[in-house]
Amino acid sequence: MLRKIITSLVVLTIAFSIHATANAGGSGFTFSVTGGSGSTGDSFSSSAMLDNTGSDIQGWSFGVCIDPAALTINGAASGAGTATSNDGGTPDFDQIGVFSTGATQGVVLCFVGCSVVGLVSDFEMMTMDLTIAGASDTTISFCNTNGTPPVSTVVVTGGASVPPTQNSGSVDVINPNQLTASSSTAVLGGMAATTVSLVNVTMPAIDAVQANMTYDPSIGMLAGIAPDFAFDFWAIQDPTTTPGFIVFGGIADTGGDGTLDNLIPAAATTALFSVAWQTMAEGTMANDFVDGQGTPSQDNAVWAGQAFLDQPTLVGGTLTVVNFNPFTRGDCNSDGVVNIADGINLINYLFQMGTEPDCDDACDSNDDGALDASDAIYCFNYRFLDGPAPMAPFPGADLDPTPGDGLGCNGDADDL
Repeated sequence: MLRKIITSLVVLTIAFSIHATANAGGSGFTFSVTGGSGSTGDSFSSSAMLDNTGSDIQGWSFGVCIDPAALTINGAASGAGTATSNDGGTPDFDQIGVFSTGATQGVVLCFVGCSVVGLVSDFEMMTMDLTIAGASDTTISFCNTNGTPPVSTVVVTGGASVPPTQNSGSVDVINPNQLTASSSTAVLGGMAATTVSLVNVTMPAIDAVQANMTYDPSIGMLAGIAPDFAFDFWAIQDPTTTPGFIVFGGIADTGGDGTLDNLIPAAATTALFSVAWQTMAEGTMANDFVDGQGTPSQDNAVWAGQAFLDQPTLVGGTLTVVNFNPFTRGDCNSDGVVNIADGINLINYLFQMGTEPDCDDACDSNDDGALDASDAIYCFNYRFLDGPAPMAPFPGADLDPTPGDGLGCNGDADDL
């Protein structure tokens, strides 16, 4: 028995110090590290997790590596699984190291072999507190390079060290700099406009920009593009080359006069170009930014000098095209007739928390642009006191002759 204990301790000591083969998969043992997301300066927690579908585990060691230019580690601690892994208590040995390049952990559950981790999933070995330092996506990975001597990534089972399967975690960094498309709503048959802007929070002044924006010509037909910034040079690719895409490029200052003083400014939001649309059909079309469009293909990108900068966060917009819907004035409950029920329906809505009408304009019997008790009285007077008929459209359904009052019908242009 004593020889078995000594052998286990020796194996564990070797496991915590030797270099193991990276990403070599041990049957039934998987280490995974969780990722996160946020903007530069945001903090999040990442966990090193264990799944065991193999044999009993006596201990483990691992290193987790980060790119210190992308992430800052603020501390590390034992995970919830580790904290109770020794028959409900803490392990006999649990050592954590924190470095600028990540963290390490070495665990022996019980020096005399009295405890093991059996079959388990989502077992939290260690947690790390991290802050996003860079502006680009990055990863958190298991490694064998942190510590002196370097700590290996292994599990100990049956007195032997076994490299587990290793899964990295992704960190999605939301770049505070944004390429944005505005949103707009227009009435069918009319014109509309949207704007593409550059939100520059942390970048230097920008020399050049490219933007690829989607559109649906069946809803909004491209009617024109005009720069909002005084580019020295700008152009768009022929829209027929890549249908449904605007492929734009602009150079802020070509340096033709020997100076570079006309740059897209830092720490500012700058409108780059505006798009005019001819509305073609009801519906909503996406104005998203997609890389790899055009002939030759282009990406959404910005440059300062000759340096390509990290791609800004791409924030799309929409163009929503609406129309006016026909209705019958006075038909507040939308049953096709105007009678006492319509006045009661409106009173219930206004004073008894009744259901909101589908067509507010139909309930506005006197067409004064407001829903109130006078509309119900108007309806009752018409039905029982020889009062005037509801205003047009009446008695048949038609379009509102007085649009723009904010009272619409079934989601039409006055019902937004």
